[in-house]
Amino acid sequence: MATATTVVIVREDLSIPGEAYGDESPPEPAVLERRLFNLLGEAKPDVVVLDLSRAPGKGVETIAKIRRVSAVPILAVCSDDAKRASDYRRAGVADCIIAPVDIVKFNQALQRIVLQAEADRRAAAPSVQDADAVAFAGISFLPGRNLLVGSTGACARLTTAESRLLKHFVGNPWQIHSRAELAEPLYGGRCPATNRAIEMAVARLRSKLRSVDTAAEQLIKTEHRRGYRFVSNTSPEMAAAD
Repeated sequence: MATATTVVIVREDLSIPGEAYGDESPPEPAVLERRLFNLLGEAKPDVVVLDLSRAPGKGVETIAKIRRVSAVPILAVCSDDAKRASDYRRAGVADCIIAPVDIVKFNQALQRIVLQAEADRRAAAPSVQDADAVAFAGISFLPGRNLLVGSTGACARLTTAESRLLKHFVGNPWQIHSRAELAEPLYGGRCPATNRAIEMAVARLRSKLRSVDTAAEQLIKTEHRRGYRFVSNTSPEMAAAD
């Protein structure tokens, strides 16, 4: 491939091959999930390679778990079973490759996925940062007016700081943002923000989200000791021309 590609390989149980547990038994499923989702946020891989070839029973469920926290493209490694491959594609994988893996076909599949993802990004106009409105989870965010509008028509006015914070989140969904990173959109270079100040700002933004949709405060997830993650796909919208 012309450029380096970051790949994370995952088993069906969301464990990572080669991960050492020492003398301990493998962690509980919830721990495995948290480790993987933290890794996805930190490494920002181009592709997740999901090995479903040895234990295909819960492949669709595993794909759904990854899809709920990350939009990263998934390449599934599976058995020679057309129905399962079709199910995996419907669940959200970008492509499937049959085990045992042919390295040439594997690299070709990675290249197709990365090129398609890049083409999709280029075709996505306007960008969230330039949009007049951003849609997510049934909510419209109008950054120029500091306004949230829920699917039922409920509205909430944001402060300028809250609007900047939400604009940062919706422009970088699924990623983990440290408290230090969030200080920049909130305060710029003028004021060093404490962790408590960031936590209060996030709490106020969650409250505003909740006021237009009771479930919306869950869109901002706290990542223990790491920061916060906005867990929704976003869609930029431009105002219609007069």
